[in-house]
Amino acid sequence: MTMGPYADNVPARFSESQSMTDQQILAELKERVLCLEEERRQLLESCNELQANHDILLERIGTANQKQVQAEMLSMELEQVFYSCADAMWVVRNDKTVVRANTAMLALLGKSAEEVVGRTCQDLLDASLCGKKNCALHRSDVNTPVKEYDVGRNGLDGEQEHFIVTAAPLVTLDGTPGIVAQFKDITDRKKAEAALAKANVTLARMARLDSLTQLPNRRSFDETLEQEWQRLAREEKDLSLILCDIDCFKQYNDTYGHQAGDDCLQKVAKALQDCARRAGDMACRYGGEEFIFLLPNTHLDGATRFADRVRQTVESLALPHTTSQAAPVVTLSLGVAARIPSVDTDPEALIKAADDALYQAKEAGRNRVVAA
Repeated sequence: MTMGPYADNVPARFSESQSMTDQQILAELKERVLCLEEERRQLLESCNELQANHDILLERIGTANQKQVQAEMLSMELEQVFYSCADAMWVVRNDKTVVRANTAMLALLGKSAEEVVGRTCQDLLDASLCGKKNCALHRSDVNTPVKEYDVGRNGLDGEQEHFIVTAAPLVTLDGTPGIVAQFKDITDRKKAEAALAKANVTLARMARLDSLTQLPNRRSFDETLEQEWQRLAREEKDLSLILCDIDCFKQYNDTYGHQAGDDCLQKVAKALQDCARRAGDMACRYGGEEFIFLLPNTHLDGATRFADRVRQTVESLALPHTTSQAAPVVTLSLGVAARIPSVDTDPEALIKAADDALYQAKEAGRNRVVAA
């Protein structure tokens, strides 16, 4: 085959072209190597960053696991405290459903856990707050402070029971707001308080009564006289006093003995008390064998007639008194006085007038009434 005039030059040109291609390839390869090295550097940085994040994540997972374990342990401790608490406790949702109840609460209700959990609290506990606006469930907002309530209910034996209920808001396990309530039994304390109040009333009554005759004593008379004096001074109405003395009582004690003397005082006191029938009239033991009547809204004539009825009543008891200078039976001498009280005076003058009249009755022979 015959070649053209340039046939000898083809290999040289091809070689030159090939050489330029290799240089381009080499350049491209170098550029590619640089890119790969950059990518490698970036990947290495990413790996290092991922490793650091991985270490941080592991640390946080460990911390979270530790906190979860602590929370579970705390929950177990709280669960043990809840169920072992000596006071009755339960958790109630806002819809009044009981979520849980401890052993003491079950004993209080006299029911099992199956009979309590899932039922409404007002079906289980008939207490004074149930269903009322003061019920703790109406105040179960998380920002509401802990509240205490004094609650009464009829116990299983029908006796009245009393509790201090401490209710605190909480969020139940299902996310529903509710309360945890603790019932502290104060029934014994309430009974003690009631007994103490009754004893105080009795003591106050005893402090105003004469222990022997059970009539109001001198202290009670003085207090009542002061009150009536002020009241009748405003109303400008009469106040009468009758001072009484058992005739020859010393001789009675000497003859019959002090026990018989006490019996005599009691019988006379009962007769005097029976005579004071009007509201406001008051018969008191003034001291020893002396008695005194306080008669509000009574003028002197009315008080004198009243005193004579009292004298006849005591005489009609027919209590033997053989050594009396007035009669063979127990009798009274009575002095009567009356005044319209004034804010500018005190009742001492009225008492003295009655006492003077009594002295005159004794001097006149006893067993009689003298009006001042």
